[in-house]
Amino acid sequence: MSKNRAILRFALTGLVAALLAGPAPSWSQAPAPEAGAKANALPAELLRAAKRWKVDLKDVTIAVLPVDDVRRTEKDSNVARIRPALLHRADVSVAPASSAKVVTTLVALETLGSHYRWYTGFYADEKAGPDAKGVLRSPLYIKGGGDPNFVLEAFDLELTRLREKGIRRIEGDIVVDRSFFDIPETNRNAFDGRGSRPYNLPPDAALVNYRNLSFEMTPDPEKGVAQIVMLPRLAGVTAPKTIALRKKGGCGDWKSALGYKLERRKDGTVRVRFTGALPAACGAKNFNVIGFEANEYLERLFRGLWTQKGGAWTGRVREGAVPENARRLLTHVSPDAGEVVRLVNKWSNNPMARHLFLTLGYAAVEKEAQDQKIEVEDGKHHRGVRLDDARGVVLAWLRDRGIDARGFYMENGSGLSRETRVTARLMAEVLAAGAQGPYAPEFMASLPITGEDGTMARRKVAVSWGRMKTGLLRDVRSIAGYVHAKSGKRYALYAGVNGKESLPGAQAFLDNVILWTYEH
Repeated sequence: MSKNRAILRFALTGLVAALLAGPAPSWSQAPAPEAGAKANALPAELLRAAKRWKVDLKDVTIAVLPVDDVRRTEKDSNVARIRPALLHRADVSVAPASSAKVVTTLVALETLGSHYRWYTGFYADEKAGPDAKGVLRSPLYIKGGGDPNFVLEAFDLELTRLREKGIRRIEGDIVVDRSFFDIPETNRNAFDGRGSRPYNLPPDAALVNYRNLSFEMTPDPEKGVAQIVMLPRLAGVTAPKTIALRKKGGCGDWKSALGYKLERRKDGTVRVRFTGALPAACGAKNFNVIGFEANEYLERLFRGLWTQKGGAWTGRVREGAVPENARRLLTHVSPDAGEVVRLVNKWSNNPMARHLFLTLGYAAVEKEAQDQKIEVEDGKHHRGVRLDDARGVVLAWLRDRGIDARGFYMENGSGLSRETRVTARLMAEVLAAGAQGPYAPEFMASLPITGEDGTMARRKVAVSWGRMKTGLLRDVRSIAGYVHAKSGKRYALYAGVNGKESLPGAQAFLDNVILWTYEH
């Protein structure tokens, strides 16, 4: 039995116990009426901040819990009598935006373990060589395992390993098996009409390099242009070497000021075109796009890299299943879950979060196989992971910790959703549970440090004393994390502003919530 499978079996034990257990105590025991009145009355500092930044308090939800007040006993994995430091509309169900990632990442750490890894297998037909001349007369099968971080450098290394195994020429197709995930097709434009933006990329069990096409633009003021370098070099794709440089004006929304399109030619090649100009005030910038569907991107990427290594390939990329008797050529092993969680939270990576969320559901797939007495070998599965599988694991985790899930719904694990809903109380309770959990150090370290790194680098509030995940959508601003206050106390904090009219001052107001917590 593999280590990952052992971890998942251990997780299933807790999952089943949680589903069978009776009601657990709530993390935030309802206070006495007097205390409740104080908890729901915003302090004067925040009332002034709301007025200053023109934030309607009807758009605000806040929950602040002192995590050091939690006590654990041998009988209970957690104890739920926490007196809130601050509650405001804490039981109103709202959209959290990307702060929802704290739920996904914490449950992933405590369910999968920080050393969980994803596997991508490369296979050939059972008796298919390569022959003495290095010819592989078979399809090359790639079986995805949901790796959230199979980046360009790692993929390039695996192709080098194939070369080292004596393969020089591949005469069959590349057959990609994406069956690890069983999810409906997603229109990349459905969320906000910007399907070419990397944050809109849907899950793909065999995702490579996030299907990203990056254009590095470096200003050359003397020539009045910005030099362009396209990465990776995709077979049959060309791009201009320069773009005009605009000397006047600030940087602003520079991406929207650039026109971008792909021109497809009759010979199958593609030419990238840019219009507009890069403002000189921006300095060096990266313009990242999703320009190709999954199979075309992988085909152009593989052909480009394989040719650079002196290899030859006459086939195409298509989807299919790996034969039962296929011979494994090599296996790519991902970074561990601890590193993935850190990347997700520090930089709010949506595709990685969605892969992590779906991976949670693998425990449910394993349990189903056991219940049906289906023998599943390592690296294989009897069905793909579905979103409902992952949702079930998250709900079981909440119940096991006594967290009331009313008003909670997780659509895809990333927060890039208009359907996902949380309450401030639930989010603070999740954070409080995480602070007392076995992966508390790893989880807290994954969150952006206030005023220093990640998405909190420019927000100079309680600098160094906060660990805070941010959330941003068209009509939502939110924060979720921890503050180590001047008093020495540690607090779990969730605060959100949901309302179009309040958004201009929302970030400044939320920084005031962090500051108020730090001062107490």
